Amino acid sequence: MHDPLNHSPVDWTELARSVGTLREDGSEHGSSIIALEAIVAIIGSANLCAAVDHYIAHKPGAELARFVLWRLHPWCAMERCYELYLNADDPDVRCTAVELLRVVADRRALPWIRRFLEDPDPGIQTWGAGIVDQLLWSDLIEPAECEDLLLMMVNHSNEQVRDRHLFVLEYLTAREQSI
Repeated sequence: MHDPLNHSPVDWTELARSVGTLREDGSEHGSSIIALEAIVAIIGSANLCAAVDHYIAHKPGAELARFVLWRLHPWCAMERCYELYLNADDPDVRCTAVELLRVVADRRALPWIRRFLEDPDPGIQTWGAGIVDQLLWSDLIEPAECEDLLLMMVNHSNEQVRDRHLFVLEYLTAREQSI
């Protein structure tokens, strides 16, 4: 298969050392989480942050970038989304950054969600509630980890946030009954 980006071969030994799977005694261990870390290292933080910017700018190929970021949940991309939310002057960029974070996030983004729910922009509030929904739906967090956020959502002034809360509760109830 042709490599369209002309990457040089991966030094698997060095990569194993850098992600911590190669021990001093020569034995190895691994996991799917470590494999994702290795893929992120191969792609590179700069490329993953550029994928965030590409998606935010709505450039052709944005959906591919979104799904790659969704699959990998790279911390650098989460940080880039949060940075854009905090610093962008354009309200659409801020809102789109939170919308993308909805699928890129894992539990490491939980501390940011309160801020999204408290943001004056109703779109950001709604996408913030969507992050809670997505994290629970994807089994990336347990309900106990976001009890405070669910309480914020149930009494929120934004009807869409309250609706998302209701949806989450219905999902959690159905999930509990199927166990």
